[in-house]
Amino acid sequence: MTSGHIARGVAAGAATTIALGALAFLGAGTAGAAPGSITWDDGSSHFTRTVSNTTPDAGETITVTTKFERTSWVDEFIYNVKDRHPSCLTYVPGSAKMIGENEYPVLDPEVVVDEGNGTGFVRASWGITDWVVQNRPGFHRSPTFSVRYKVGNDCARGTALNTGMDYGGSLGSGNYGTKGPAVTVSANTVSTTTVNPVTGATVGKATTLTAKVDPAAAGGTVTFKDGGATIGTAQVGADGTAALQWTPNAAGERTITADYSGNGTVNASSGYASVTVAPGDGGGGNGSLDTGSLGSLLGGFGS
Repeated sequence: MTSGHIARGVAAGAATTIALGALAFLGAGTAGAAPGSITWDDGSSHFTRTVSNTTPDAGETITVTTKFERTSWVDEFIYNVKDRHPSCLTYVPGSAKMIGENEYPVLDPEVVVDEGNGTGFVRASWGITDWVVQNRPGFHRSPTFSVRYKVGNDCARGTALNTGMDYGGSLGSGNYGTKGPAVTVSANTVSTTTVNPVTGATVGKATTLTAKVDPAAAGGTVTFKDGGATIGTAQVGADGTAALQWTPNAAGERTITADYSGNGTVNASSGYASVTVAPGDGGGGNGSLDTGSLGSLLGGFGS
């Protein structure tokens, strides 16, 4: 029964995926979460898998559910469910549960981060009569397995990452490890870094260097450089500003660079500004010798 069960599921699921792809295309550009669902039939079993947000940012948490239904009067008991996910998704401890008339947490699921192929799973199991799927007069039960994941910074960006599930029950088993819906982690936010104009820079005197990072709430750090020499590093504040004191040691034209580190889902960036540094007090040159002193010196030679 198992092999035929799986073959029918693949065909039905493929048609549903195409329909969902068209809907996703039509909905492109919609702000916020983009939930996605896929349904398929395998014999008299009907499955619905839903991802709360199929285009999450790194660091966000998503919920994945699988609903079990029957299209015949024959009952099926669910023995175990294995939710499969990309290894860059991290299981949220305590989130696995089976939902029926109430919610029933899975106290100690089996959690495998990576099977060595870039995918992991969360597996829950129950007693042989704990969870029944029914669809007959007076008896209708459609349990739903639910699990939550945190999206990792190591997830590939802009690439469809498959999810799926396997299960075992009283009528056989089904393997749908790549059935979907797929999760596509959003690309990182592009940042810009601008160095504020610097005026009044003078050798030997402290000058404040200020850089502005956009988006403002990005966090991270900015490293300031004078040419190729590092001046120091400053934290980016809540307003997107990083500031650092700089005491120039040479006069002339200088290039100040601000390198933003990036932070989580925000890319790194750099900005620069040209600064004219004036000589300091007592900077040398013939100006230190006044004309009166020079006249006295020459008069001495002539006497």
